[in-house]
Amino acid sequence: MASPLTLDDWKPRLAELDSRLKEWNARFLSELETVKKEHRIVGFLRRPRPEELQAAAYEARRRAGVGILAETTGFLDALCDLYPTLLPQFRAEIRARVGSAEGLFDVLWAYVEAMPDRIRGEDAERNLARAFVAVAIDDMRAELSLIDGVMGRIVLAAAREGLDRKEPLAAAAAVANLGAGGGGACTREYLASFEASKHFREAVAPGLAEVRRGAGGTQDGKRRSA
Repeated sequence: MASPLTLDDWKPRLAELDSRLKEWNARFLSELETVKKEHRIVGFLRRPRPEELQAAAYEARRRAGVGILAETTGFLDALCDLYPTLLPQFRAEIRARVGSAEGLFDVLWAYVEAMPDRIRGEDAERNLARAFVAVAIDDMRAELSLIDGVMGRIVLAAAREGLDRKEPLAAAAAVANLGAGGGGACTREYLASFEASKHFREAVAPGLAEVRRGAGGTQDGKRRSA
């Protein structure tokens, strides 16, 4: 469970975690090279397979220690809970400090990409809101294709759980950056217009139709938004 953050303590907690994540990342990269050599994944004129690299990264993370990754998830959960409650100038500071925190920012997108799988069970509704807010905090720094992909997965995960996605999506859009984000695009406009986008029509809407056919339009007594 995420420990709550306040306006007074989020900055020192971010700085402390960022410093430790930089050290952890150095250990991870060192372990990754060791694992590649041990398993002879790299070599002259040898191109490793994606599954080999994935397995090597998993083992390297285990050797480097995964405790700090769970701690980072808890911190980012709490930051996503805090972010919508703040005034615009403080939200802008969160976006800026997260973007400049090299150690934390390196794992931010992994956190975003993991959110769709967390939209289930008793924390599904809370994690749905966090997922959209996390995209707002990332502020279009990731490639658009990656953002489109994870947004689609979030929407489909919400549909499978019978959750209304429209309200938390609109709430995240309302507190997103109104100007150009890290990728040069307006995050608020992106979130607010996502369901009118070509990607939504072509890649997400068909999946929603399948969910509706499979669930009959409702699930667990919750209203489905589709």
